[in-house]
Amino acid sequence: MFTALRKLIERETGLAVPAAHLTPRANLYELGLTSFDAIRLLLAVERAFGVEFPRESLKRESMATMEAIALAVGKRRAAPREASGLQRAA
Repeated sequence: MFTALRKLIERETGLAVPAAHLTPRANLYELGLTSFDAIRLLLAVERAFGVEFPRESLKRESMATMEAIALAVGKRRAAPREASGLQRAA
């Protein structure tokens, strides 16, 4: 997952450090991630991993590191489908 995240970070953000040099715990905000970059990255992550982040989970710390992003994606993948309105009618 970190390889895919590095590619998304490289494409969607303007960090001062090449994404290939990022560690999973590197603070992206400290490396120059802006709020605009974070939104672009969030949308790219949703598309790439087929998840949708609910509004209440959108916090600065959710996008602060690759580790945090991976954790958020994992939680969304494990979340029940009814949370996104996809539950089947009985």
